[in-house]
Amino acid sequence: MDFVTFKDLMRLSHGFQAARVFLSAVELDLFTALQNGGTVSQLAEQRHLSPRPLTLTLNALVAMGLLHHENGMYRNAPIVEENLVMGKGGYRGHIFRHISHCWPAWSSLSDVLAGKEQAPERDSLGQGDVRNRDFILGMENVTRELAPYVVDTLALENPAVLLDVGGGPGTYAEAFLRRYPSLKEVRVFDLPETVALGKENLGDRGQQAPIRWIAGDFFRDSLGSGTDIVWMSQVFHSLDEAGCRMLIGKAFDALNRNGELIVHEFLLDDDRTGPLRPALFAVHMLVLTGVGRTYSGGELGRWMEEAGFTRVRVEKVSDDTSVVRGIKS
Repeated sequence: MDFVTFKDLMRLSHGFQAARVFLSAVELDLFTALQNGGTVSQLAEQRHLSPRPLTLTLNALVAMGLLHHENGMYRNAPIVEENLVMGKGGYRGHIFRHISHCWPAWSSLSDVLAGKEQAPERDSLGQGDVRNRDFILGMENVTRELAPYVVDTLALENPAVLLDVGGGPGTYAEAFLRRYPSLKEVRVFDLPETVALGKENLGDRGQQAPIRWIAGDFFRDSLGSGTDIVWMSQVFHSLDEAGCRMLIGKAFDALNRNGELIVHEFLLDDDRTGPLRPALFAVHMLVLTGVGRTYSGGELGRWMEEAGFTRVRVEKVSDDTSVVRGIKS
């Protein structure tokens, strides 16, 4: 990010405004209500909203390019119609609803920096049935194309059993099964309520066997044994160093000899000042969890080596993410 003029700083400071307008529209499901077009009065009545603020918000969405307006009628732009109309197969509003749930936590950043104790409800990673559903299905929304792409880069050597820890909606489990016909079983380990959502998600797409769903808590429970690959995608950033080391140790115990641990994350450079996305995501995890942050490949690789893994390496697998891999010799 380059800032040269005062106007650059002003644009930065106003960035939240468009995001808030968009997130409120998703949260109130305005785009679903507008799939066939509608007037302010029609939408206000349908969604029980006040006409004047609704008019201003719809006009802002038009200015942002998310709605079209003609003769008093508002209609969704194509990108909105494709992704944000609930009930359509391409719906991806859950991730934006999750981001909206995170808004109060971000508003507490100044207090967090001042060391003020925060209420537990600032943690938006799955508190309550609605929030948990938005969080887990939001992970499906963002990995729908990413998972097959990343899995295809890994070049695994005919694994028979793969364990997906924190596998959430099952998107990666499905991608591994489609890419590697040698797999006899994919195990997805997650919390009980998340396992239920994952089963529902893959059931909707007709993908179940040979997935074995394991309900548990990795802080308390073993990850089992007899696994050729342990896959952990976007799990470590919610943990502190002790939590990361604990999970690496449990993965080591779960693996067969010559099995492989693969950790997929937004990785920081070794000096931890970039790239931008993982640097900002570290703050995101700070305000949401109080303990989590993003890590560098060097940090994770060192902890894996100290746990007994060999041939540890870091590989970039997408524009924003990398994997850290290690073998249990």
